[in-house]
Amino acid sequence: MFEYEERELLDVVNENDEIIDSIHRGDMMKLRDTPGRYLRVIELFLQRPDGDIYLPRRSPHKKIFPGSLDHSAAGHINKGETYEQALVRETREELGIETTPDNFIFIKKFAPTKELFYFRNFYLLRTDKFPKLSPEHTEAAWIAPNKLEEFLNKDVPAKHTIYEDIPVLLWYFSQESMQIS
Repeated sequence: MFEYEERELLDVVNENDEIIDSIHRGDMMKLRDTPGRYLRVIELFLQRPDGDIYLPRRSPHKKIFPGSLDHSAAGHINKGETYEQALVRETREELGIETTPDNFIFIKKFAPTKELFYFRNFYLLRTDKFPKLSPEHTEAAWIAPNKLEEFLNKDVPAKHTIYEDIPVLLWYFSQESMQIS
């Protein structure tokens, strides 16, 4: 984890996703064993007009999933932020793209599990703006949606939530294409 991340304050929420406390990011693993106390994160994939999805690789200096494939942008919700504010901030920080909440398509909200002690809001951003590689990532690739699962299966490791999000994203695309037909 980068040093500045350790000092960030994050909201702690209950099982209804209501704020009940705050915690320093460096202490967040303490929540793993405290049922009813969770964090919030956003995850998004960037899609360019030709349909390809932007997949960066995490820096080897990241504390969690170093060197793994990652979402186009993802991050924790800071203290006092909404999901939408964090989405705009993370997109600016990790992709260098200025947005507003209206630019995103909400795909799904995932509830905490035993393994993942946070709520995850998952989004899609379609834009012709080209991202710049953030210091949190070492490289990136553009992958066609119908090749995402094959690409992930060939290139291990990947952040494990991607394996849950990719099928949901592909389902979204299939529903969208059925509405167009």
